[in-house]
Amino acid sequence: MKKMLSLLLMIFMLVPMASALAEEGGDVVTLDVFYASSRPMNEATELTRQYMIDNIGVDFNLIQGDGGNFTQQLALYVSSGDMPDVVMCDYSVWRDYALDGAWADLSSYLSEENCPELMTYVGDNWSYMTMDGEVLGVPSMLDVPSSHVTFVRQDWLDNLGLEMPTTLDELTEVLRAFTTQDPDGNGEDDTYGMSGAGYSYLSFIMGAFGASTEEDYFLNDDGTITTNAISEGYREALRYLRDIYAEGLIDPEMFTCTYEQAQGKWGRGEMGVWPAWWSHASNAYLRFDFENLQPDAEVAAMMPPVGPDGLSGNLYSAPFTQVIGVSYLSSEEEIAAAVKLLNFQASPLGFRICMYGIEGEFFEWDPETNTTTWTPDLNDGYSKSGKYKSTDTEVYKMLFHEDWQAQANELIADSDPRKAITIAGSDMRYEEPVREDLFCLILTDEYNTYHSELTTFFSTNMLAFIMGEQDIETDWDTYVSEYLSMGGEEVRQSQLAEYNAIFGTDYTFAE
Repeated sequence: MKKMLSLLLMIFMLVPMASALAEEGGDVVTLDVFYASSRPMNEATELTRQYMIDNIGVDFNLIQGDGGNFTQQLALYVSSGDMPDVVMCDYSVWRDYALDGAWADLSSYLSEENCPELMTYVGDNWSYMTMDGEVLGVPSMLDVPSSHVTFVRQDWLDNLGLEMPTTLDELTEVLRAFTTQDPDGNGEDDTYGMSGAGYSYLSFIMGAFGASTEEDYFLNDDGTITTNAISEGYREALRYLRDIYAEGLIDPEMFTCTYEQAQGKWGRGEMGVWPAWWSHASNAYLRFDFENLQPDAEVAAMMPPVGPDGLSGNLYSAPFTQVIGVSYLSSEEEIAAAVKLLNFQASPLGFRICMYGIEGEFFEWDPETNTTTWTPDLNDGYSKSGKYKSTDTEVYKMLFHEDWQAQANELIADSDPRKAITIAGSDMRYEEPVREDLFCLILTDEYNTYHSELTTFFSTNMLAFIMGEQDIETDWDTYVSEYLSMGGEEVRQSQLAEYNAIFGTDYTFAE
């Protein structure tokens, strides 16, 4: 595909393209912007678009892509020579197109004088966006250490006279008690210590062994890198999980559960510990009727046990997963407008306007205290004027900001358990000492070639070891040898070389 795309790019560089852009008076520049979005544009969101036209001279013509086949849609745009001016896509997609020359070089437009908010927003992450000295994109920064949080039924702990566990041994005893001691008091043997939506959520336990459930790479204090998939820490974690699985402390359906099925189990009170996405416990109230299904429930966010290095198993999120690229077909005027648009979205006020709607109508913001008040919360769901019903106004947001948790004290209410667990889940992401995957954004050709098959092999063997289908003692060496020989060694060596080249390090792998 890359060769075909490169050829098409060369062809269309030579063919004048009839621009679909139109300028609306004066210096306003209209940009066609393409990203996957299902949020409806309406009268409320139109206010945001008009604000950008009036205040920064950029008209935002959003082309809403379909998340299910976004990559195919983008390929059609590029191959037809009608590539949108601005595209937001996954990092891996951006990288493939960057290698084929699809993005404009932004280098000459990026400076503290020209776009100070954007420069501050991206910080030290421009290296990921740079190829052959050209800056070919802008990352949408996550600013979130981790998104996985462990929830526990505090009322079950209270019923059994147990404290919140802080060590692996204490957690084991809690899982055992939740499984065997009728924590809900219904006289039935119908509870598990733990369940969830898939094996990846077991990382909160694996961290106690310096490991995780992913093919990750961890930097050690001595400058060596641990390859999680073949490490002794990972092996020890598998031994522990094998033992508690055999004891029946883990719901055997956890490894095949969907998110909706896990929510159903949580709502029926089938497990006491639930490792999940940070907002899932809140969604249980909002979307799955948890308050009525479990009216006496008290839910808390739990700090997972940590390993010898003081870190948990939940992984430090990649600094970004999506990138905004500007088409190589864009004019200098359009590139400058795109940078201006992104600088606006990187600013505290610009972000809020693109996220929540225009200031004064949908929110009030005090920059000195960084406090935001959402007007619909004070006006029965309507905007300040009463004209607009509270709606999803996040239509034009491209740059992610983790801002709302700063207003925790405004949102929380003792009488609202959903808001309480929302705050607790969000706060735990910042409190937990999460583990960083060093190569999370290093996508080499070897990685692209072998990753899918390696991941399947890795996860299949993980579950086989945990469920006792393979012997962790006699089959381990064979597993390690096969993992490395089927591409694992090529992948990790290529990622190491690229990482060292990008950041000027000389790291090596641990033995």
